[in-house]
Amino acid sequence: MEKQYSVPVAVIVFNRPGLAERMLGRLEKIKPEKLFVISDGAREQAAGELEKVQKVRALFEKVSWPCEVFRNYAEKNMGCDYRVPSGLDWVFCQVDEAVILEDDCIPDEQFFRYAQEMLDRYREDSRVMMISGSNPVQKYPIDCCCCFTARVYTWGWATWKRAWNHYCDDGSEWERIQRDGTLAGVYPPRARYYVKKELNYYFRRGKCPWDYLWWISCMGTGGLCAVPKVNLITNEGFGADATHTQNPGDYQGETFPMDFPLVFPEHVVRDTEFDKYDRGLNPPWKIVRAFRKFMRLLGKR
Repeated sequence: MEKQYSVPVAVIVFNRPGLAERMLGRLEKIKPEKLFVISDGAREQAAGELEKVQKVRALFEKVSWPCEVFRNYAEKNMGCDYRVPSGLDWVFCQVDEAVILEDDCIPDEQFFRYAQEMLDRYREDSRVMMISGSNPVQKYPIDCCCCFTARVYTWGWATWKRAWNHYCDDGSEWERIQRDGTLAGVYPPRARYYVKKELNYYFRRGKCPWDYLWWISCMGTGGLCAVPKVNLITNEGFGADATHTQNPGDYQGETFPMDFPLVFPEHVVRDTEFDKYDRGLNPPWKIVRAFRKFMRLLGKR
């Protein structure tokens, strides 16, 4: 019998049957022994959405390999910022670790081997909070199989129950890490300015996205995210029907081969140089942005 993937896999789906079908096809190649399906309910005001949600759920009624399938389907729409963490709470009430994939984050097949070996390696190391499958900073050279950062990248990832237990779903942790100096100890002034600007924007609106709350939770524990040497995930969810990623900008999403056997870093230490390549933490200075805008205008003449 063909060997099956032993790490539980949690898939978060909603209303896009094409992406769900692609994800199911990718999972069929590794055949996880345990599959958790988390589905949000249709929005009452969205015409035709109920049929799409039902079609997506029907796909996971026909898993083609021997597999324990666990389903957590919301009757009403919760929104992804409630549905995702509530679904993960449900997953980690049953298993101690899992690979987590939203329906638009299509993994390279090598991601699964990478995630399994990384979960095994850092299972008992409380400094490591998650294993990312995406690396959006390809220009930064990483010598080993990964580096460690305080930023979290959740386009295809894996984690343990012992880490997810630290997830804080309100603003109390954000207030604490600003007040007691934790945030100042994580980021230098310029990056900290943009982090605060970004996060406070959502808190002022009344709801911070779940992945930002996870980032805050990890910062609060001094935890690290392991970022792979090469990108192993392609986000194919950009478009008008996406919740947060309508515009891809200059995102390429190309995946690359990972070298096996993995060469692990000698020490679990945050690589602060990696952050300097992250444009979310280090956007260009205003004068640089103004110059680029001026040059683009010149080019249109």
